[in-house]
Amino acid sequence: MLEHMNNLIDILFIMGVAFLAVELFMILFWMIFTIQRKVSLVDIAWGLSFIIANLIYFIIGQGFVWRKMLVMILVAVWASRLVIHLINRFRISQDDPRYTQLLGEQGSFLTGIANYNFKVLCLFLFQGLLVTVLSIPFAIMNENAMFFFETTEVFGILIWMVGFIGETIADFQLMQFKKNPANLTNVLQEGLWKYSRHPNYFFEWIIWIGYCVMAFSSSWGFLAIISPIMILYLLFKVSGIPLAEQESIRTKGDAYRDYQSRTSVFFPWFYRSRK
Repeated sequence: MLEHMNNLIDILFIMGVAFLAVELFMILFWMIFTIQRKVSLVDIAWGLSFIIANLIYFIIGQGFVWRKMLVMILVAVWASRLVIHLINRFRISQDDPRYTQLLGEQGSFLTGIANYNFKVLCLFLFQGLLVTVLSIPFAIMNENAMFFFETTEVFGILIWMVGFIGETIADFQLMQFKKNPANLTNVLQEGLWKYSRHPNYFFEWIIWIGYCVMAFSSSWGFLAIISPIMILYLLFKVSGIPLAEQESIRTKGDAYRDYQSRTSVFFPWFYRSRK
């Protein structure tokens, strides 16, 4: 029992160190925002912060070195692909309208640029907190000292691979669709987007289920369930699906409403034909 509690203390300690490192990293990116003036920079910082957090876990964690290496590789591959995708979107797009809705238009209910900068700083810091909480599976696995890999870990890796491949395909299909200026007011209804209105979000969630299952074989592994539950909540209730749907209706109107009536919102399902 004492060893079990000590393991929890070790997990909380390395998460505390990671939290401080991530928040400092977020403040650095916020300083860049004050010059660059695009709030969607926080998305890039979000992806990179998972690498920062897991690097802390890798250095400080007392787990089996090959397990730590495996987790580091999976997180780095997933986060790097996400960051590259976000950088490409950041370069060619205007600021993400989701953040306009979250923060409010500058000059409306906000009083001056200082207030706006502080509100954006709070957004960056909150994202850093989310990164730390979501990284619970990584902290848990980096404290697992077992000198072998269990079946649940292998199963978790397979789930992660399904999510990673699916999300990569969904993002690629959307990127190719948006390259055509003629599609500005059209709705992507081909490929994975025929069976889910947000296949990229769905497969992102699958990735987190993979991390969670991998962590189950470790001491305190059941706590890893927090991550996929939180991801699902964020996607459905905060900055994921609701804001994305509002923006699509605003820009695409009835075409998107028709798409909504025939396509599953999240979980892939059969496409409903027009009657």
